[in-house]
Order: sequence, then C-alpha cells, then structure tokens
Amino acid sequence: MEPESELRATETARRKTDWRNGTTLGMKTRTRIGTDADWAVGLSRAQDAYRAGSTVLWLAKRKRSTCQPGTGSRLPVEPKCTFGAHYVEWKPINERIIVARFRTRVRNLNFVQVYAPTDAADLQEKEEFYSQLRGVVNEIPKGDIRIYAGDFNAKLGSDNTDLERIMGPHGLGEMSENGELFTEFCGNQDMVIGGSLFPHRSVHKVTWVSRDGRTENQIDHICISRKWRRSLLDVRNMRSANIASDHHLVVGEIRLRVARVVRQEEKVGCRFNVQRLSNPEVRRAFVGELQTRALEIPDSTVEEEWQFINDAFAVIGENTLGMLRTQRKEWISDATWDKIEERKQAKAAIVSARTRATKARTRQTSTISTTLCRKNGRQKR
Repeated sequence: MEPESELRATETARRKTDWRNGTTLGMKTRTRIGTDADWAVGLSRAQDAYRAGSTVLWLAKRKRSTCQPGTGSRLPVEPKCTFGAHYVEWKPINERIIVARFRTRVRNLNFVQVYAPTDAADLQEKEEFYSQLRGVVNEIPKGDIRIYAGDFNAKLGSDNTDLERIMGPHGLGEMSENGELFTEFCGNQDMVIGGSLFPHRSVHKVTWVSRDGRTENQIDHICISRKWRRSLLDVRNMRSANIASDHHLVVGEIRLRVARVVRQEEKVGCRFNVQRLSNPEVRRAFVGELQTRALEIPDSTVEEEWQFINDAFAVIGENTLGMLRTQRKEWISDATWDKIEERKQAKAAIVSARTRATKARTRQTSTISTTLCRKNGRQKR
C-alpha cells in the first residue's frame, strides 16, 4: 500500500487536475456558484483560479449614477468574476445578459447571468427584456442543466399560493410587479427560484441595501431547472464578501444528484384457459358464478362498479377456468451450451499447445465447435 503522505499527494493532484479540466462540479463535491448585481458571475475559489491564469469572462459594469447598464471596460483591474478553465463557450448577448457553458461530471451546465430593469422602468422595457431572455434560453440544449442568476430586481414575498412548483415560502417582503413577471417567466421555463426555498434569517435573505441603510430587499436570485431542484443544497447571501457594492453576494451551493435507474422486473403474461369453456359443465359453472356475483354489484359510482365487475371476472376466471401460462422458449438450448463448453476447451488447448501441429489440430477443433454453436443458435431461433 502507498504511504499516507503519498495518498494525500495523489488526492491533491487529482483535485488540481479536476479543477483545470472543469470537473469540480459533480456528485461527490459541493460547488458554490455566486452572483452579484454589479459584476457578472463568480465561482468559489475565484481568486485562486485567477492567480493560476484562468480566463475572466466579463460583463460590463453598470453605471451607479443612472442605474443603467454601462459600456465600461471589459477587462477588470481586479477580478470580480472567473469561470476558470471550466467553460466550454461563453456569449455576451447585450449589456444585460451573458451566457456561459460549463463542463461537469454529469452533463453540460448553462449559466445565464442577467441584470433586469428596475420596478420604475416602463412595462414595455420589462417585457422586451424578458422577451430577449426567453429567446436566449430557448437556444440552450434541452439536455443541459440551466441556472439563471443575477439582479432580477424582483421582490417575491413569502406567499407562494398556486406557485409551489416555482418558489418556496421563505421569500422576503411582498411580491412586486417585477416579481410577477419573474415568476411567470420561471413557470414557463420550468425553473425553481432557489432563494425562496431555504429557511434563513432575514439578514441572510437580503440582497440589496439602500445607501441610507433603511431599505432592504431580496431582488437578486439564483434559479435552477426544476428537474435538478434536489441538486441545489442552499442559497443565501454572504454579507462579509468584499465586492464594493450595495448588493450582497448571493451564493448557491450545488452538488449534482442523478436519479437511480430502477429496473422493473419482467412480468410473465397470464391468460385464462378459455378452452375449458367448450366443456358444458365448466361453462354452466362459469355463467352461474357470474350471475350470482352480478346480484352483488354495489349501487355506487361508475368507477367502483367497474372495479367490482373486474375483480369478479378475475376471481371466477381463475377459480373456474384456471390460468394458461405462456411457455417461452429457452434462448440457448442445452446442446448449444455443450458446444460452447467444447469451444472453450479447444481455445484453452490452443493456448497451452507447445507445437505447431498440436495448435493446428486444436484450432481446427475450435473452428468446428464455433460453427456448430452458430448453427444450433440459428436453428433455435
């Protein structure tokens, strides 16, 4: 066995390789994915990845004075987001939307980072934004895992009546107009809003604080495909993160979970032996039993009456007629198994032969056995 120190070194090297190859997001490890309104996307260990030479994907920082998306430099002096070597491709749509695709241990993951219009914006501008976003996400391959994150400027509240498939009861505040548009979009895309699923203290739900410190809202969100809902372990803010913003860093913790394949046992077909009805005595007994049970049909709903009649036919048929079980042919006959054993012995003789003459004889025997195996198989079919 390897010494303990060598095992630790091997494990460390494997983890470094996984990070470079984009395989840290899997079924055994927990990965943190974070989002902030002023910057695009961040992953856990972002600074380490940046120092290691990882690529930084950038979405332009918005102007604070007007609260509108800006067109500033796309190369940050200090890294605020990084995808490491995970990403397969990335595509900046406009100043409000950026899409990146990752490799994972299970399948590809598409991360869509957005900055939605505020509540004060015109309804037409909001609908135009969601129309653009809908067009972007519709191009994502159906088999990929989807995560939408960013500043949706949407307050959800805690009332999830008729919205149980979209959000949980742990939102903050009351739902706004943007929240209605956001939940409608998530419902159409079969997404679940992660920040409303997990019970946390209010200070851990707040994602934005006004400059005077009096107003606090939960308007930044992380959503995941409902099919992968169980892979999202937690969503909360990280108030201690130094991101130089009036928004808190929102972090989602993910560990991919794949459903186990349950193989159903093969059902053996059973039928009634209706040939016995040709016997007059059996036929009279069968009809008499049915007439007796017909008098016992309950006066209730159609479903219950049908269930009673179905059960009566099953019981009377099994007791009076008996079951006719289907006899299936064996896939491989005993003679074929014997030939397979002969071929196996001939193969072993070829391996152990010491002379060319012996190998030629045993090879001829093996060829004959193989031919007979195939012939028996075809005859059996």
